[in-house]
Amino acid sequence: MKHKLLCIFFLAMSLGQASYAQRVYHAHSVLATGNWYKIAVNKAGIYRLDINFLAGLGINTVNLSSASIRIFGNGGQMLPEANATTRADDLIENAIMVMDGGDGVLNQNDYILFFANGPDEWMKDSLNQRFSHRKNIYADSAVYFLNIGSNGKRIATAPIINVPANPVSNYSERFFHELDTVNFLSSGKEWFGEELSDIPGRSLIKSFSVSNMGTVAGSGFTIVVNAAARSIGQNSRFDIHVNNQLLSQVTVNAVSGGQYDFFAHQGQAVANGVSNNQPLDLRFSYVPSSFNAQGWINWFEIFTRNELAFHSNVSQFLFRDWLSVQPGSNAEFIIKNANASTQVWDITFPHNLQLMQGVLNGTDYKFTNNSSRLREYIAFNNSDFLTPISIGKIANQDLHNSSPVDMLIIAPQELISQAAQLAQWHQQRNGLKVKWVTTDEVYNEFGSGSPDPTAIRDFVKMYYDKYAASATDKLKYLLLFGDASFDYKARIKGNTNLVPAFETDQSLDALATYTSDDFFGFLDDNEDINSLLQTNLLDIGIGRVPAKNITEAKNFVDKLQAYYATQSLGPWRNNLCFIADDEDNNLHLQDAETVSGTAAAAASVFNQQKIYLDAFQQETGPGGGHYSQANLAIQNQIDNGTLIYNYNGHGGPFRLAEETILDQSIINGWKNNNRLPLFITATCDFAPYDNPLANSIGENILLRPLTGGIALMTTTRPVFAFSNRILNNNYISTAMQPDANGNYKSLGDAMKEAKNFTYQSAGDIVNARKFTLLGDPASTLAFPASGIKITKVNNQPVNIADTLSAAETTVIEGAITDRNGNIQTNFNGTVYPLVFDKPSRVNTIGNDAGSMVTSFLTQNNLLFKGKATVTNGHFAFTFKVPKDINFQYGNGRLSLYAENGVKDVNGLFSDFFVGGAGSGISMDNKGPEINLYLNDERFVNGGLVNQQPILLAKLFDTSGINIAGTGIGHDIVATIDGDNRKYFVLNNFFQNELNSFQNGIVRFQMPALEPGVHTLTLKAWDVMNNSSETQIEFTVADDHELELKHVLNYPNPFTTSTNFWFEHNKPGINLDVTIEIMTITGSIIKTIKQKINTPGNRSTEIFWEGRDEYGDKIARGVYLYRLNVAAQGLKKRTKIEKIVIF
Repeated sequence: MKHKLLCIFFLAMSLGQASYAQRVYHAHSVLATGNWYKIAVNKAGIYRLDINFLAGLGINTVNLSSASIRIFGNGGQMLPEANATTRADDLIENAIMVMDGGDGVLNQNDYILFFANGPDEWMKDSLNQRFSHRKNIYADSAVYFLNIGSNGKRIATAPIINVPANPVSNYSERFFHELDTVNFLSSGKEWFGEELSDIPGRSLIKSFSVSNMGTVAGSGFTIVVNAAARSIGQNSRFDIHVNNQLLSQVTVNAVSGGQYDFFAHQGQAVANGVSNNQPLDLRFSYVPSSFNAQGWINWFEIFTRNELAFHSNVSQFLFRDWLSVQPGSNAEFIIKNANASTQVWDITFPHNLQLMQGVLNGTDYKFTNNSSRLREYIAFNNSDFLTPISIGKIANQDLHNSSPVDMLIIAPQELISQAAQLAQWHQQRNGLKVKWVTTDEVYNEFGSGSPDPTAIRDFVKMYYDKYAASATDKLKYLLLFGDASFDYKARIKGNTNLVPAFETDQSLDALATYTSDDFFGFLDDNEDINSLLQTNLLDIGIGRVPAKNITEAKNFVDKLQAYYATQSLGPWRNNLCFIADDEDNNLHLQDAETVSGTAAAAASVFNQQKIYLDAFQQETGPGGGHYSQANLAIQNQIDNGTLIYNYNGHGGPFRLAEETILDQSIINGWKNNNRLPLFITATCDFAPYDNPLANSIGENILLRPLTGGIALMTTTRPVFAFSNRILNNNYISTAMQPDANGNYKSLGDAMKEAKNFTYQSAGDIVNARKFTLLGDPASTLAFPASGIKITKVNNQPVNIADTLSAAETTVIEGAITDRNGNIQTNFNGTVYPLVFDKPSRVNTIGNDAGSMVTSFLTQNNLLFKGKATVTNGHFAFTFKVPKDINFQYGNGRLSLYAENGVKDVNGLFSDFFVGGAGSGISMDNKGPEINLYLNDERFVNGGLVNQQPILLAKLFDTSGINIAGTGIGHDIVATIDGDNRKYFVLNNFFQNELNSFQNGIVRFQMPALEPGVHTLTLKAWDVMNNSSETQIEFTVADDHELELKHVLNYPNPFTTSTNFWFEHNKPGINLDVTIEIMTITGSIIKTIKQKINTPGNRSTEIFWEGRDEYGDKIARGVYLYRLNVAAQGLKKRTKIEKIVIF
């Protein structure tokens, strides 16, 4: 049963106004000069760098000046996603302490101390005197940058405060636990930890022991617990015990278990207790209430009072005190169990540390400081320092030293070569200024080395802020050149987080969670993707190429370059294909009608093919219903070429429609090299590029070699049909509308404008964000230029509307023009005219209960599909109107496409009528001449073919071939094995030969056939309604095997030379062929090796002049030859035959 999503609307509260350059950027990065080395830390504390560590980084430590050591870094916590939130620009130098013995040189036992906060963060709540933790979801370590320079920043000494102060002997301790191991929906930022359930192998209980917490006996503590549970139909709960006493319960609401309901719900509780100066032993017990219910600990926080003291095995600890914070107050902190090496640093401002001056009285260390605000401290003894992780030396870089560019490309190092090639191609072909950078470079300057997606956004924003005020200099495009993953930390196997994507905070609601590259394009200072208080608008066109490796990256770049090359010219660029799913009360058909209508209004010059499933007979098989004729129509639209493939209906990562009109096996059979469409898929999660667990067909279409698509405007998550239609329609309206100069928008600009209009005019913001552009945003679809006009019809000027009548010979003349109507006399090439009959209505069938019978308008009945020479800008063509047109009068349609090997143009002429009967008399009573082949013209009757051969039918008739499709049964029809259920109407696959309306050819990609012997019968009609029929027989070989047949040499016997012939079932595939000439006793006297690749199934290429390995003529007689044929991944085949030399 199909499921239809209901529409949810979100209210955009207000429209934000653009504001430019509110941030201040450094002219250069500190990384631009000098020697730089990366180190990393994984938790907060004091770290020690000694001579051995520095030498291990690759630093020359001989006579190393202690003043030259500098450490830079911005803390390593997650960057704020809201643009308005203050952040550091470039890297900030950190104050450090150098212990060099006073000689100014680092040697022997000298070392450096620095404080690092680690990747996670505590955010303070001053009003409630509490904290909340924020775990870094992007990295488990924080990166710092060590520089050998001069005049390094050193820790300052705080002044002594000799005023009365409030004594402080205990402090506000905090602790959190969060184990991120599972993401239920493979989406969103939130991961969950330990599972509690009674599923076999699991447990309903999880215990934790937290030492050194609550060391002040009798003091209170607070525990905050967040957990999730999936319990269908009934609420479940967690019991939280502390030291064997029930402290609190967390009740979690039930879920319904529906496909689009919440996967689980969260619950949170805050509980208070009293410390007894023991470790806090926590026990979480999950109490399920339904079969197979599951619970997960998300995180918990503990807040308590700890004694201000060094305990056993603790040589450093952080502390702060809420209770002493009062306006105008001072606090005297008393640390027990101290010694002569004890130091305390004020780390409230991590880049500007202060060494507190204190007094050691016995084992009590005391210092005083102002306590008007909460301050953070770290106390440590001169032992057991932490050691950072050595990463190594990095190259100089300076992304801050920018100049205006049109396009930014961001790629991981392993893909940067292909990114550079793409950039250089844009520079040469389109004159774009393109800058390509690696993700690591961006992370270094804008994320302090952390792989935070916001670092990428901030880098892009720098270019936007600097140049947005200038129309010529402003940034236009961003290409994210690499795959992404919902798993930022590589927890899943085969992770592909190469260029990270934005993930929403929602991770439990399938309808609210999403990924969106829009995040990188909301660049105004007031914009925040997480806020609905203003309308965020895209400021640049954004695309992504989700390549996982260099091979996929190269596939895309090669296809893009070929897309604009000469070999991709062709009339396919005049075609648009609209496909609609069935059922749902004709919703998808109606949506397709709306979108196709918008396309016709914007650019009527393009021909539309409507493939609405319910207009085809549904067939039933073991796997359910299917539409074989619709599938065939779609397949041949792809193979023959269409500029846009627009689908409305149900779908997912692995197929379109419940009846499977598209899946990976179908895509693997495509042969649309150099005819790559833009895929627009208004369906659910067709290309969730951030999910490495789903190898979606959407991604495959873009990244497969040679075939597939040039780009996709597609979805990454479940979406709503109503909202899909809005964005689809807005995109078509934008993309198909040329400007005053006839230029169409780039893919990125069309996506940007369509989304922005949707964001401003529609309510479902989230749905629009689930749509993404996979492809190059700076590229434009291969729209032909406008520039063909018709000058005469039957020798009459076009201002006199003529009528094309049945059986009448028609001559049409025209010219190639520029946009001002001037004839381009230097244009010499080929024009492809398509003459259509009047519009007609197609009735649907009503195959399912949810598909009501309706009708829709098309104009697809072809009177003539020609090809004519263009000479000095002029052309003419002749054809005879089919006898069986509908005699009623109505406007015809003449679609025109022309190319000269360099550029192409198109045009439309519709100021003529079709109808009535002609006055001439024809004596033609003979049907067409028909010659049939499979794959190529070397085919002979009874030959061997592959499972999906191409049918070639060469037709001739003095009156022309009928392809109108208006007369009952008067179609070009191919029938397999005499079975009337296995037939194909081939009118749309016929093409007249150059400058002839009498000769033509059908090229048709056959569907997969079962191995064995088959027949194919083809019946065709001429325009005077005379018919002919021809049949061929052929043998289909299994595509999983290499097969050989009809092995021979010709001539045989021979005197001077011969050719070796054989049939195989691998057209278009490289075959390694070895022929060994042998005596009757088996001695090899000549070996011929050759690699062949034939378009058909018959090879005749291998030639032998009758000489042995030494070039000597072989004596007359009878010999043997052994033919060995091999193909990659298939078993080698061998045949032995006789050969006779006269």
